[in-house]
Amino acid sequence: MTFRMWTVRVVRFAGWVVVSLVLLIFLAVQIQLILSRWRAERLSADMHQIRLYQSTWADAQRLMNRWGAWGHYDGSCTAASCQYAIGMGTIRYQNPNAPRRAWVEWFSAHDRFNLYEWLGGRDAVFYASFTVHDGTIWRTGSGIGVTVPTRRIRRDNDWPRSLSISAVSYQRLHRTIENWPAYMGSEDELAQHPYYKVGRPGGCEINCQFEVVYYSTHTPPAEIERLTSYNFSCFTQLIACSHIEDLLPASKEWHLYDDPYSSSPTVPIPPPRPESSSYVQTPIPPCSNIPVWAHARDARFVLAVEALTKIENDPESDPFVAKVRVVTSLKEPAPWLSGAIVNAHPFHGNEYTSPPEESEDLVPGRRYIVFPVGNDEKHDILTKDSPIKLDRCGVLEDTPEIRRELEKGFAQNDTLNP
Repeated sequence: MTFRMWTVRVVRFAGWVVVSLVLLIFLAVQIQLILSRWRAERLSADMHQIRLYQSTWADAQRLMNRWGAWGHYDGSCTAASCQYAIGMGTIRYQNPNAPRRAWVEWFSAHDRFNLYEWLGGRDAVFYASFTVHDGTIWRTGSGIGVTVPTRRIRRDNDWPRSLSISAVSYQRLHRTIENWPAYMGSEDELAQHPYYKVGRPGGCEINCQFEVVYYSTHTPPAEIERLTSYNFSCFTQLIACSHIEDLLPASKEWHLYDDPYSSSPTVPIPPPRPESSSYVQTPIPPCSNIPVWAHARDARFVLAVEALTKIENDPESDPFVAKVRVVTSLKEPAPWLSGAIVNAHPFHGNEYTSPPEESEDLVPGRRYIVFPVGNDEKHDILTKDSPIKLDRCGVLEDTPEIRRELEKGFAQNDTLNP
């Protein structure tokens, strides 16, 4: 009897120790998540205080002093030029510029972080960056990423699922030679929100959802704050964030992952698309809805031209090819010289869109402002003999009012790329 009672006491004590240990570990996991969230929220609040082209080198130094333990820069960092990045995250995150933690690498290599997820933990990271140029801050960027916990031992080729959103400032919301792979949306987005574009990679569906916001350096501060007001409760809430909209409330209006018949981190195998369902095309906004100054800001080249006679029997069989005389280049030294006569290929319409898009003809004898397709991709190099190719919304009447709007857009560009 005494032995049985002693055994029961030992078992109870061992059970109490195990439960207490689990609770202590659970509490430790939750505390580090709360601390990670708190730091990320403080850093985000500091980034929201930056005013592009106004915040000074002294403001940048205060940020570097406050976040130096998580910050890094390559090369030199002076008031003339400095690119500074700050990164932080939960327990598995390793700052690439800090010494590696062997125990973290061992746990990752042997897939033991599932235990961490079972106790409410998750991988989460937040980063921010800014660029100082000539004594003021000219660029900012930030991003957030979290995993969707599986809470089970992973099988072969069973990759963790993740949600990520990045936001970065650009002087031109357009692909450039320096950054041509950017996931930018089309110019049509500018009809709804002329200060930013959004995009996503095409292959990120089954194991991830990833969106990128590209905002103009002249975006109003309140709008920048809205576009970067991340939901940091995704670091700590017990029911994990599972959709990209959970990370950033502003992304609900973009509908980049709304197709119920596509894969997602929580629905790796979606239901089959019914045969009766059809693709509903988003109506294309008229060119007049896109501000002229937004076109001017984003274009690489802007020309004033005079339309001459159309080409008859063009060898390319394009009835919309015209000859134009270049009057002057209004933005950047364009490859086409003033007075040169070149072929122009304006947008010739699309009857399959909703509503059908009309062609943008160049009427002989009239003057126009045109936005040539610039050499924004490495394979598209322009010379003085290249034809002037024009995308949709690439032709405007040359009027004093249009010229004034162009100047507003040109004023938003600077000398730093992108």
